[in-house]
Amino acid sequence: MTKEKNSNRPKILILLSLSLVIQSLSSVFIKYAGTFETMSREFIFYYILAVGCLGVFAIMWQFLLELIPLTTAYLRKGILYILILIWSVILFKEQVTINNIIGSIIIIAGICIHGMDEH
Repeated sequence: MTKEKNSNRPKILILLSLSLVIQSLSSVFIKYAGTFETMSREFIFYYILAVGCLGVFAIMWQFLLELIPLTTAYLRKGILYILILIWSVILFKEQVTINNIIGSIIIIAGICIHGMDEH
């Protein structure tokens, strides 16, 4: 990473985090859409929100790929599984299993190990 990109690293990581939250919200909106009758007004509303989130995410992702290495960007996408797990518990009252917890720990460990390699 160049000196200029290194000084922007906190901003880049915030942008990356925001893009992942937006992508995770698309899954939430799809889940909400699925609770309504197909092609009902509510279904279409939530489906449009989901597609909109994916569109915003795609634009942000392209911008981010110009600023950070591909391996760094894709490894951080593992956070999506954890975000979706959190949304499912908070919004849909779903249960967390031991496998969910173990998987989340493995994802976080992988990101931490990769992060140590970057410094």
